[in-house]
Amino acid sequence: MGFFDKFKKKEESAEKGSLAKQIVDQKDDQKPKKAAKKPVKKSKKEDKSVEQIATSTSKRSAATILEPIVTEKTAKLSDDGVIVLKVAKHANKVMVRQAVRELYKVNPVKINIINVRGKRVRFGRQSGQRNDYKKAMVMLPKGTRVDIFEGV
Repeated sequence: MGFFDKFKKKEESAEKGSLAKQIVDQKDDQKPKKAAKKPVKKSKKEDKSVEQIATSTSKRSAATILEPIVTEKTAKLSDDGVIVLKVAKHANKVMVRQAVRELYKVNPVKINIINVRGKRVRFGRQSGQRNDYKKAMVMLPKGTRVDIFEGV
């Protein structure tokens, strides 16, 4: 249940109560009362609630950070307060900073981004190349720790 749903429930219960009073008053007076005015249609920009905006930003941050990179080297770096993440190709430092704030609730000190070329590989006579990706090395403040190796 969202924060604003509480207010919606109160408004709905108030409307139901006012309708019941109108029906009782109609029976007593036999005079119909004026119905409540219809709410004014809001523009499309105003239609988005705070809840929708929050979910859209969390979706964006989830789309920015694809997965953590788990290797021996990144495990050693995590002891020093650096986490290594695979990020979207279109991501920049600002987007990665916002995503880390939202997902891990930590304000990063420094972010380095590297474009990694895919290795050339061979399978018998067939040759190919792995996909290119972008890697972000996020330095966390001293004393903070994000455990990205939990489910591994």
